[in-house]
Amino acid sequence: MSRGEIKLRAGQHKEAIKDFTRAIELEPKLAPADLATAYFNRGSARRITGDSAGWRADFLNVIELDPTPRDAAAYCHRGIAKDALGNSTGATEDLKTAAALGDITAIKLLDNKGISNIPNADAAEAKSFLSRGENNLRSGHHKEAIADFTRAIELEPVLSKTDLSTAYFNRGNARRLTGDNKGFIEDFKKAVNLDPTPRDAMAYFYRGSAKSVIGDRRGAIADYTRAIELDPGYSAAYTRRGKVKELLGNKKGAQEDFKKAAKLDAKSSKKNV
Repeated sequence: MSRGEIKLRAGQHKEAIKDFTRAIELEPKLAPADLATAYFNRGSARRITGDSAGWRADFLNVIELDPTPRDAAAYCHRGIAKDALGNSTGATEDLKTAAALGDITAIKLLDNKGISNIPNADAAEAKSFLSRGENNLRSGHHKEAIADFTRAIELEPVLSKTDLSTAYFNRGNARRLTGDNKGFIEDFKKAVNLDPTPRDAMAYFYRGSAKSVIGDRRGAIADYTRAIELDPGYSAAYTRRGKVKELLGNKKGAQEDFKKAAKLDAKSSKKNV
């Protein structure tokens, strides 16, 4: 399934068809929703290669296999399949459900149909852009990540202060990695100022990291300390706090934090073995 999706995105359609076919052959090991996704992806690849009978058969399977899709993507896939097979009304219903759950593709398809004002769509869309931006940032697609976080920021009224602060922090990181020094400092300053009372350990960690970069080292230590208070097992917060302590000349305190982080990481590694 995963390899087929990579090949489909890369335009290797015949190879993708082979992978999805192999996944379908292992049908008993797949949940109905996963099997529906395999048929949808194979159908999409077949459609591109001109196999009309093949993609129609696959899209029919998508519709029949998963009467109660489990997530936004599944509703979107089923909606696209229905639309391709001529069921415009059913397609619109599925796409509306997917859009309300934040599926970006569904929102664009509905917009092309002239349909807007989907309940909760803006909030869900903003969350989707945040999530996709984080995935792009982790995978090294920094320009794409910047575009995603920027789109989330543009939807500001539907985001909580913490989510908006996170969007600025992550966009700042992406900008930093692309060499946009002015941009990342501006974003980090906004991340610090937006959320005076972060709601969880990760939010304090992000704000502490932003403070450290813009020169507020004591403020960074305070935020890392609060993150540790909320999550005593937050090894990254110990590591970052240790580094800031080291910069402030507190070598003993830095070493204590580094040792604590190492113990937590070792404990975590044992659990994962």
